[in-house]
Amino acid sequence: MSILDIILLAFFIYAGFKGFRKGFIRQAAGLVGLIIGIWGAIRFSEFTAGLLTEHFSITTKYLPLIAFAITFAALVIAIHFIGVLLEGIGNLVFLGLVNKLLGTLFGILKTALIFSVILLLISKVSDRVKIIPDDFGQDSILYNPIKKIAPSIYPYLKFDEIKGTLEDTFTQDKDNIEI
Repeated sequence: MSILDIILLAFFIYAGFKGFRKGFIRQAAGLVGLIIGIWGAIRFSEFTAGLLTEHFSITTKYLPLIAFAITFAALVIAIHFIGVLLEGIGNLVFLGLVNKLLGTLFGILKTALIFSVILLLISKVSDRVKIIPDDFGQDSILYNPIKKIAPSIYPYLKFDEIKGTLEDTFTQDKDNIEI
């Protein structure tokens, strides 16, 4: 076991403990809130910008960004409260321990995904600029399995569609906005 494995295990233990404390429902609500927040902000920030212009006479070049942030925050907060409500219902039907155990697993998996992205980025950058040695992770038990997580789910994500929608959102009507 290498020092990298020890560091990763420490983070996984912390994530498992945090997942147990929060429970699956609240953690899942947080992740769902983030995803819906981003999606909703992309889809509905133009509507929010219209409301801001109509009711508050806001006309600035930053209006699309302000509308995006407000829409994102509103959706994340709404999903958070739904998660708290669902957790309360789950506790009423005695799912507390199951919620905590699934929260532990979810916390560890979420942390593994985050580290997968980090290790993948470090590896890709190091291919161009040597920031880590070539033998980095060779002695590690966890390095290669964790590094493979993000690439395995990448084909299921529609980044090109999201990128196009974001570009459309932030470039439309830029001529109509006063500075």
